[in-house]
Amino acid sequence: MGKAWIDGAPAPFADAVAAAANRLAASRLPLITGLATDVAGLRAAMDLAALSGGVIDHARSAALYRNLDVFRRTGLFRGVPAELRRRCDRVLLVGGDAVETAPDLLAFLLRGSPDLGPGRGEPRRTVWLGGGDGAVLPGVYLDAVPIEAAEIAGFVGLMRASLAGRRFDASAASGPASAGRAVEIVQWLAAARFAAVVWSAGTLDAIAIESLTGLVSELNAATRASAIALGEPGEAHGTAEAATWLSGYPLRVGFARGSAEHDPVRFDGARLLASGECDLAVHVDARAGVSLGLPEGSAVPVVSLSAGAAPDTVRSAAVAFDVAPAGADADDALWDERLASFASGEGEGEGAGARSDAPKACDVLAAIAGALEPLLSAGRAA
Repeated sequence: MGKAWIDGAPAPFADAVAAAANRLAASRLPLITGLATDVAGLRAAMDLAALSGGVIDHARSAALYRNLDVFRRTGLFRGVPAELRRRCDRVLLVGGDAVETAPDLLAFLLRGSPDLGPGRGEPRRTVWLGGGDGAVLPGVYLDAVPIEAAEIAGFVGLMRASLAGRRFDASAASGPASAGRAVEIVQWLAAARFAAVVWSAGTLDAIAIESLTGLVSELNAATRASAIALGEPGEAHGTAEAATWLSGYPLRVGFARGSAEHDPVRFDGARLLASGECDLAVHVDARAGVSLGLPEGSAVPVVSLSAGAAPDTVRSAAVAFDVAPAGADADDALWDERLASFASGEGEGEGAGARSDAPKACDVLAAIAGALEPLLSAGRAA
């Protein structure tokens, strides 16, 4: 049915499925992670986590949770990139890694001019807090304010104080992060026809993110404003959205007690790998590029499902499967950052046009679950 390996040696697919199921049956606490896959793959991963009493978390959920933790406390005026590109005339981009995190999304959002609303036809301008000369987007001018990530929360605080008409010490900051520059930028944003505030959570702390959500809310008293919060690539945000409707929680979910439990600390996959609390990792990477992030010297065995099955992955995994790239078929529903929703994967992403004879991740996970269920039933009967 597909290529598979056990301890680095080629093996029949059925034998590899049985080996993976046996390891899951013997596991004290398996971690289902990676999750760079389509919605069907995530459903199958969630089913396997529930059946095995394991934990499910995306391999890149750290930056995602910097945003989620704040949103759950404060809420957010959230915008859809496909609409904001047509309406926003002024954009505040925040975070030195923003362009690196989402170059395609930012190029889509920032190029051209708005064609809807009162700002139609006016040139779009972008100010980039934390930006420098090293990273640019072709065809997009970014007015960079080169301040350090640690200074951003304070700088945004000055902007909010100025917007609210509160008094503050104008000498409290200097250089690119001066109070005068903060006043200038926030006045410019408040005068927008439609403002957008876009940030990357990769280099920002919780205080900075919370301050940015507050800024967007307060700008709406003067103009229309929305936010786009960038996390990590690799389907992390889409996986959290889908996990919410499947389990009631946005990832970091455990099933050890028989039903879904959510705890962003206990079920942090990276923490479980580093501490050795999980004794088996099932890593799903159908987008070819989301690494597991095992600590150096880790003894945690891995069941790997990866598109392309790189030689290093095959050699290091206890059991490995080659799976089809997510996004090759019209029925592969993938998260589309431009729409802030799910869309057909055909013609999009790494898997586009890369038809494969390998089974899909969802089918491999379902096969493992099918082999695991009788093992668990036999164990309970014994």
